[in-house]
Amino acid sequence: MPSSTSPIPTVLIVGAGAMGIMSGYHLQLAGAEVTFLVRPQRAEKLSRPQLLYSYDDVSVQPFSGYRVLSDVTEVGDRAYDYIIVTLDGASARSAEGTAMLSDLGNAVRDTSAVVIIGGIGLGLRRHCLDTLGIDEERVISGALSLLAHQVASANLPIHPPTDPALLAQADLAYRTLPTGSFTVEDRFPAVATRFKALYDACSVSHCDIVDHRQFPAQVAIVFPVFAACELMGWPPAAQFNDHKDTWNLAVDAVREVVSLDEYRPAGQPTGSEFLTHMMAAAEEQALPLDVNAFNAFHHGGKVAQQDLELLQDHVSAGEREGKPMVALRQLIAELTAFRQQAA
Repeated sequence: MPSSTSPIPTVLIVGAGAMGIMSGYHLQLAGAEVTFLVRPQRAEKLSRPQLLYSYDDVSVQPFSGYRVLSDVTEVGDRAYDYIIVTLDGASARSAEGTAMLSDLGNAVRDTSAVVIIGGIGLGLRRHCLDTLGIDEERVISGALSLLAHQVASANLPIHPPTDPALLAQADLAYRTLPTGSFTVEDRFPAVATRFKALYDACSVSHCDIVDHRQFPAQVAIVFPVFAACELMGWPPAAQFNDHKDTWNLAVDAVREVVSLDEYRPAGQPTGSEFLTHMMAAAEEQALPLDVNAFNAFHHGGKVAQQDLELLQDHVSAGEREGKPMVALRQLIAELTAFRQQAA
């Protein structure tokens, strides 16, 4: 199969939200030529440099020099080494998203482009693989490992040494965690290793490779926890036990989720102590970004409906497997009533 003939690695990123912009920024630092495929209205916003505030070193950096496409039919004009699809599960499964993925597959089928599925959703990789219609070894899952948010709409608390004036100048702000900036699964080790080598050349962060049997479960367990945190008012992890009934319900719901066939091979820890420690560690590692306020903005607002739909997908999967999913059902019911009351 033909591949990119350019000595410069080429990357196409579908979508230009936080994951798309931050992935593109680091890959451009690594020496890649970055192209975004976005809707026409988003293309206009990308016509100027994107200003990125780093909580890591209290600086603002411009991100520019990328190409922008607004029509999937333009993708076939050149070959790409990697394509990162940042659509969430619901968008990827929508009529529009499915049509786009089908057209994308047609455009790259006779190339050697590797597609990294960066969205979150039960069975999302399989849906994308079937829709793209390309060889299985060319499709792996990935995730943004850093925390990033829009500055204008987030309005998060400021903790030192954050510079409020610099922060206000930026379009996006981000905080790198110990896992680096990006994560890919090891389903096809050679593919993952090649992408990591490219990403790590950015020199300011790195890509982590994780066991493909563990990866989906590691992502899935956080969503019942986020649901409980919203019901509890997004408290620090040290206060979870002040809301015993809600927290215990979340822990039981996590156990139900990882019992699903898709996650069971992972052997993912699920106890209260493990989950509390996981969230407490995230609070410490994210500083000076306030991760609880970030989660309230992101999971309690921006992607709240997507998170709820993912939990409902897990209930449906449990039904197909003959599992009652009692705790998860109750958690969803309480969250739905809570949001209705708050509306």
